[in-house]
Amino acid sequence: MNRFLYYLVFLNMMAIITTPIPSLLLIGAHGGAIPTMVLGLFTGMLISFFFLKFFNKFPGRDYTELLKAYTSNYLRVPVTIYFAIVWYLAGTITLVMLTFLLITFLTPEMSIYLIAISILITVAFGVLLKSKSVLFAVEIIVFLVVPIAFFLFIKLYSSSELDWDQVRTSLMYSNSVPKYGVFTATLFSFSGIANLIVFNRYFTKRNTNHLGAVLIIGLFGVFTLVTTYFIPIGLNGFDQVDRLIFPWTSAADSVRMKYGIVERAVFLFMLFFVAISFMSITVHWHVSYKLIQSLIRIDKLQMRNNNWTPFLTVAVFVAVAIYLTVWLTQYQLYTYSAYYFNAIPIFIIVWAVTMFAVKRGHDNEPLA
Repeated sequence: MNRFLYYLVFLNMMAIITTPIPSLLLIGAHGGAIPTMVLGLFTGMLISFFFLKFFNKFPGRDYTELLKAYTSNYLRVPVTIYFAIVWYLAGTITLVMLTFLLITFLTPEMSIYLIAISILITVAFGVLLKSKSVLFAVEIIVFLVVPIAFFLFIKLYSSSELDWDQVRTSLMYSNSVPKYGVFTATLFSFSGIANLIVFNRYFTKRNTNHLGAVLIIGLFGVFTLVTTYFIPIGLNGFDQVDRLIFPWTSAADSVRMKYGIVERAVFLFMLFFVAISFMSITVHWHVSYKLIQSLIRIDKLQMRNNNWTPFLTVAVFVAVAIYLTVWLTQYQLYTYSAYYFNAIPIFIIVWAVTMFAVKRGHDNEPLA
């Protein structure tokens, strides 16, 4: 299986720490969070299997190309717009979360406009890169953050501050009724594979070992969910963990490195957080940008032989993101993010319908 697939999946799973998902999972700690995560894990693996099986049938072709070839514009256009909005909002949630985190922990005196614009300048250049360049950027970021993540997780799991009695207490709620919000938040952990709708153009070889790839993705998912859920409980305590706004940052801040150059592990976490967030926003917005570009006729927005379509698209992305960053409060971010994650099954249904339409159109295509 193409290594970039695992990079996209790994990036998305690590990036859930940079979203409201940990808080949404921990809100259900006194309910059915654990059985729900198990259910979401197997559901995510099943959906990943069908994603891989579908795109493996069309190597080297992205989703918009397939929709254009095998479906009508009445289906292609609204579906493409819907997917573009879904991916754009995914990146925007991470952007707003990153901005709030920086203001809270690192730059409390800096203007929110300056923080958001500083992030967006870098992201905008990344969005305008070629898709293959974005994949290479993901590879570089993954290789840079893996040593940091490995060291950070070792410190967290081996910390004397980690109270395993609190973890065992949370396990006592394993027989509770599953919660829908936790289920959809868990499903989002596996959404990295959905980036194939654009990046499948660079996956030109067929691979029949879908099961092996899904098992590897499942192992990533198990580690990510266990770490995301239990580490904040062990370090912050079970009773109050569902009230924390930034549970993972608070957890990392409770760990000290006695003989390290940097005493507080939270600074390593912030480095990891910022790198993953930047790349996650770039990937999500790049997919959204490519989907929008597939609908726009380039010749309509040319002036003096210069194509302004990409810059106008990214300018709209930036303007909307700045407005949302300034307008949203932390409470509103978590509330609207929960609405967004709860709507993920709608995305899955729409994708399944279009997948069936593409497959049917392909199967009914007359032989040359």
